Amino acid sequence: MQKEVEKEVEEEEETKEDGEDKTDDDVEVKDEEDKPKPKTKKIKEKVWEWELINDNKAIWMRSKEDIEDEDYKKFYKSLTKDYDDPLSWIHFKAEGEVEFTSLMFIAKRAPHDMFENYYGKSAIMKLYVRRVLINEEFDDLLPRYLNFVRGVVDSDELPINVSRDNI
Repeated sequence: MQKEVEKEVEEEEETKEDGEDKTDDDVEVKDEEDKPKPKTKKIKEKVWEWELINDNKAIWMRSKEDIEDEDYKKFYKSLTKDYDDPLSWIHFKAEGEVEFTSLMFIAKRAPHDMFENYYGKSAIMKLYVRRVLINEEFDDLLPRYLNFVRGVVDSDELPINVSRDNI
């Protein structure tokens, strides 16, 4: 956002008068009391100011007690582009060799192509590392027969510079 601010700036004074050059031999002695106050003028300056648009924490990073059912339903609809509410969801944090937080949803209706293209379709589980999206369709996270499960997995333990081929 651009904003106009008034700022006081000292005016520049000419140090050389009428072409006379002062040398080291010409020494002027002035008292501190005699010094004139610097002249200032007000100028308008355009300044760019940053505005934080999204100050919300990711829903899966917040405490379960702080999240209402309506928040879970809105997140599910935005994640899956589904118009129905989810049948159920689970929000948990796992600790072990790798620590991660997960939020998983089960749809109210089975997808129309659930049994078609069994080997080509995977569950839509999004993998995040430190709230940065790494992969949208992570095949090895859930077995293929659970391809109706949708959700998010976020870990702080994985290195963020993992290439997508390694995952």
